[in-house]
Formats: sequence, C-alpha cells, structure tokens
Amino acid sequence: MGNSNDFSPKLIEAVTAKAQWYDETVMPKILETYRLLHTCTKNLYDLMIKKSVIKEDPYRLDKEISGLQQINNNQFAETEKSTIIGLRLSDYETMLDWLCTYYKFSVDNFSISNIKKFIDFNNSFQWTSLSENSPQPNTRGLSSIVSEMRNSMDALTIGTLSDILSKCKKCMTDLTALFKDLADFEKEYYKFKIRKDVFMSPKFDEGKAFNSPNEEMAQIKRAFPSVFGKEPFYTQLVEEIIKEDQDSNKEKLRDALLKKLEVRQEHQEKKKKKTIDTREILMAAVQSLCSFATPLDAIHSKLNENNKLIKEASNKGIAKLFETLRKALNIEEKPVIYDVVIIDAGTNTQKKRKIDFYPFCADIKKRVGFYNAFATKNSPGYKKFNEIIPPKVLEFLDRQISDIQNISVTLKALDTYFKNSTVPEIRSKIRGLSMELTTLKNCTINTNQYIADYTANVEEQEQMKKLGISE
Repeated sequence: MGNSNDFSPKLIEAVTAKAQWYDETVMPKILETYRLLHTCTKNLYDLMIKKSVIKEDPYRLDKEISGLQQINNNQFAETEKSTIIGLRLSDYETMLDWLCTYYKFSVDNFSISNIKKFIDFNNSFQWTSLSENSPQPNTRGLSSIVSEMRNSMDALTIGTLSDILSKCKKCMTDLTALFKDLADFEKEYYKFKIRKDVFMSPKFDEGKAFNSPNEEMAQIKRAFPSVFGKEPFYTQLVEEIIKEDQDSNKEKLRDALLKKLEVRQEHQEKKKKKTIDTREILMAAVQSLCSFATPLDAIHSKLNENNKLIKEASNKGIAKLFETLRKALNIEEKPVIYDVVIIDAGTNTQKKRKIDFYPFCADIKKRVGFYNAFATKNSPGYKKFNEIIPPKVLEFLDRQISDIQNISVTLKALDTYFKNSTVPEIRSKIRGLSMELTTLKNCTINTNQYIADYTANVEEQEQMKKLGISE
C-alpha cells in the first residue's frame, strides 16, 4: 500500500479503528434519529389526514421499495396542493420506514455518492427552514398547509403540530451534522480503499507509479475500473493520495492524515475495558418489534376493506333490508365467521378453521399500537422492558415471534379465501396481502437475528468466565 513501509501499517490501523468507531458510535445515532423522524412524520401525516388538509394516497400500502428512492420535488399547481403533498409526504414516510427496518447502517454500506443520495432524500422537506417562500415545491406546499392549520385549528391540534415540527427540525439538524462528519470520513475511506485494493491489483505497476505524480495517476486510472467497477472516480481525492505519496511535503501530509483519523483516547481506553453489551443487543431485539407495526397496520386496513366488499356484495334483497333494520334499531352486529383452510408448512397437511373476523382484526390493530411503543429508547415500552431481567425479555420476544408466525398463517389462509371464494364481480377489487406477509417474515428474521446474536454472546461470555478469562 503506497511506497512507504512505515506509513501503510499505521494507516491501516488508523482507518480500521476509525471505521469501527463509526460503526459502533455514529451509525446507531443515525438510525435512532431516523426512527424518531419516521415516528414524527407518520404522526404528522396521520394528523393531516384526520384534519382533511391533505388527501390520503390510495396506493400507499401497495408500493414496493428495493432501495433508497428520491421523493418527487417537481412544481405543482396550487389547486393540486392537498393531493400532491399528501402523496409526497406519504412516500417520504414510507421510505423512512424502509430505512429504519431494512437498511444496514455501516461504514461499508455507505459511499460518497451514497451519502449524497441520503442528503438529497433528507432535503425532500426542509424541516429546518419550513417557509411559504421556500424555492422548494414540497417545503413551500407543506408550509402553506401548516399555516392554514395554525389559522383554523383548535389549540390542542396546533400544540401537537408544533411539537411534531419541532422534533422534525431537531432530527434534521442532527442528521445534517452526522452526515457532514461521515462524509469527511468516507472521503478518507475511499482513499484508503484505493491504496488497499487498487495498489494491490495486478494491473497496478508499483515500479512505474512512484516515478512521477503523472505516472501514479495513470496507474490508478488503469487499475481502478477492475476494482471499483462503476463507482465514481474522484480526481481530487486521488490527487490527495499522490501528494501523500510523492509531494515534497508528504511527511507533514501523512502526519496530518493520521492525526485526523485518530479515535479519541478516552474512547480507546473505554473500549479496552468494555465487553460486548449483551443487554444492548437484547434491547435492540425488543426495539425491532416496532418494524411489525407498519405491515400489520396495512393488513388491518386491507382486511376491513375486503370484509366490507364481501358484506356489501351479500347485502341484497331481504338481507339488505335486515341490515338496514339492524342499524336503525341499534342491534349488535352478528359475528362474521370465515371458514378458511390452514396449510401446515411442515407436513403440508390442510386443516379447516373458523376465523372470528372482528376479534382477529381487533387483535391486529391492538398490536400496531403495542409495537409502536418500542419505536425509540425514550418510549415507555422500551423503558419498561429495559428494567426486566433478560430471561423474561427473551420469553416475551419468543412469544411475540410465535404470535406473529401464527397470525401470518391465518392471514395467508384469509388472503387465499378472499381471492378465491368471493363472488366474481368483486374479486378484482380484493386487496392482496402477499407484500405485507413478506415484510412480516423479513421482520421476524431480523428480530430472530438479534436474539441469536444475544444468545451467542451470552454463551461466549459464560464460557470465558468458566475458563477464568475476563476482559
């Protein structure tokens, strides 16, 4: 790596330690901030829908996300404001949910170009400067709606709105600072990867490279595509590498770089004494339960829509008359029972089961609120379980996963019933659950992984104790 046997090992050690520090310290802060921003955005969207100041996105629950996508920020007509802002705020909240549930926040999963995408996404709505004079259409439209709410709503709503917007502003201020710092490090990480991977490529002729700055640039350009593929070539950063290798002032440049990459001494000393915090892993498993809330909420909505379609299709003639009388006389509605076929995945056997629809739906809705209680470390649900002994927390987690798996089996059977057993005229209107069921499965895998990590680390620490080894 480079043309100095002394500089290379020091740089490897410095970058590796700094990357580990970012993974352990900065990345959790970014994820935690995005989780709070997601909660606030969802609350804002729900409040605005409730107050009828924006229109709900009818396709909100059917959109599939495979990666970070930018939110449309094109101009729109004033007459379309409630529809367009409703759609774009919905897309923004959905993308935040995806980030908090699926994205792996680590140094290796970021790059300079990737950070730019995140910054552009963060600016979808400029929370730190929400103004009706903003040149940005989304910010201007949202700010206009907020002003209308403040001029026409009750004091409680205005207070709730102000609190949400204040938290969004704080989240974005924190994210801006975190990403600025991360971007500075990713530039050095990019240079490090060139030294580590490009310099070791068979296409890189080290003997020629260090004859002159121009030759080193030529050799890096020659080997770069085979190592980095389509990743951008940042000439300015490569020029920094060449100066650190061949400039007359290179020793000062190298010393400055190593100093810049230093991890604070107090962190290093703390790390030497610190073992893996198994409690933190266990609580991360508890917090991961909040990822179940969004798909369950979508499922609850779809189930009720499907049930309503079936009910309306069957309420004809005398049945419709009886339904009208029931409502007029305030008679309690009869239970809705669906006869579904449950398929045992292990044995592939089929069993008939009666599903009492309304209690089943009520349980799903209850779980949405329950799981959302673990959204942040300051939430009551999180604090409560942080005081419970680990075995009880594990029992709780196992029970939740078992419940979700059983619910998923029932949902799959209901989904099949709705698609195949309804009358032809409404079949095309039935809303499927396949996407949400996949999401539930992925969330279960994620929570199980936390539990497995916790168990493995506890067992390792117990084994170390038995051997008389402690850190």
